[in-house]
Amino acid sequence: MDILTEIIIILFIWILIVYYIAKKRYRIIKPYGPALMISTERGRAGIEKISRHRFWDYYGVSAIYITLISMILTFALLIWEAMLVVGLPKSAAPNPLAVIGLPGINPYIPIGYGIVGLIIAVVIHELSHGIQSARNKIKIKSLGILLFIIPVGAFVEPDEEEIEKAEKRTRMKIFAAGPTTNIIAAIVSLVIFLMLMSSVSVAEQGVLVVKSYNPDIQNGDLITAINNQTIKNVQGIDNININPGENVQVKVIRDSNTIYVNSISGLWITEVLKDSPAYYTGVSPGYVILSIDNKTVKNITFFDSYMANTTANEKINMTFLFKGKIYSKSIVLADKYAFYKSYAPGYNSPDFKGKGFLGVTVSYMNLSVSQPNEIMSIVANPFSFGPTQGMLYLISLPFIGLSPFPTYFQSVYSTPFSPIIFWPLVNVLYWIFWLDLMLGLTNVLPLIPLDGGYVFKDYITKFLSKIRIKDAEKTAYAISIALSITVVFLILWQFLYLDFL
Repeated sequence: MDILTEIIIILFIWILIVYYIAKKRYRIIKPYGPALMISTERGRAGIEKISRHRFWDYYGVSAIYITLISMILTFALLIWEAMLVVGLPKSAAPNPLAVIGLPGINPYIPIGYGIVGLIIAVVIHELSHGIQSARNKIKIKSLGILLFIIPVGAFVEPDEEEIEKAEKRTRMKIFAAGPTTNIIAAIVSLVIFLMLMSSVSVAEQGVLVVKSYNPDIQNGDLITAINNQTIKNVQGIDNININPGENVQVKVIRDSNTIYVNSISGLWITEVLKDSPAYYTGVSPGYVILSIDNKTVKNITFFDSYMANTTANEKINMTFLFKGKIYSKSIVLADKYAFYKSYAPGYNSPDFKGKGFLGVTVSYMNLSVSQPNEIMSIVANPFSFGPTQGMLYLISLPFIGLSPFPTYFQSVYSTPFSPIIFWPLVNVLYWIFWLDLMLGLTNVLPLIPLDGGYVFKDYITKFLSKIRIKDAEKTAYAISIALSITVVFLILWQFLYLDFL
């Protein structure tokens, strides 16, 4: 049974459960769209007790400013992303499911760690709303959780009529508290995550196989030698001096054990760009480059240097090894600038003008490799690349396969305490950071009905009233709606532009 069939069966069973409960009309559990809402009054007294401390007054005021600052930064990020997508190739179109922050639906969120992180993020978000409501004398009607097969949310339900009648400053405190708490929780968990990851060290020298298309070598293998040539870093691979097409012996460390495997040396073609010279000549992934213009291609340094000195419309003669047979091909190179202008304008450069372009991606022995300490730098010390780049690295770890940190990498590194405890702990901390940050930044957007939308509307209403604008409430509402539409457009633009334009 394939995964799509399983999902359909599970959803069908869930719909039957929701329908059955809707017919029974239970008091504490009832349908909420496709989800189930389980509500209770238990816990209300506890929230009211916590809210008695004066700290929450200061916290509420601070939350307003944190939300407004985060709102500006997040809105600016949306604009930047909308501009960035214009220059991307169509193949880089984002997956629409990546917008849905639910484990099991979003392909990048692991189910186990994702559920833990999501529950924590939603609970502290709603709890913060509840504490601010109680602190500001707003009645809490009920508390509960939302189920959509798994727990997907929690809620604290204040009396909506009382919130509507409350002062705007009070409402802003209540709405701002949730996303602010998520952002603070994200920062705290990130600090602990980075402290733990910075204590990890590399156990052995060599190059780590990040992605293998080679049947004899696995992801996570640490290559330490090829044909008795010691490999200490990626430069050792890039400049290796072994003839292409030879059967070589590769020394690897796999799951803390040293083993030897055989492979074919040389630069393997891993990707051929559509409509490129290589594509039209019939070159395909799996070809091993033997020579260019009768010059042996032993490594990627030579290949890159040779191609950098070719010109547009130049004819080159290449020989390849493919499935034990040798093929010779004459290829007329394209203009690199013209090709990028048509297929990937965002990556184009004036330096490409007149340069020869073949249209292939190559890797030695059909492997993508990196140095173990470089991978750990991205994960444990991302801000060494700069604050903006570092944060982008951290957020993108799931998209590049580094969170959860792959089990096949773990044996390459030494941890400060038992790896059985260490790796699950850092993965949980990372996903608390990631989901809290995403929930917080999403909710600060000036989009009604999100928290940020209501904070923005009340703040603009106060501002317009202060400068004595007539019908400040209506004007602020109109501005909020216009901004909400803009936010929705900016989000959808990223997914629709590359598909339809």
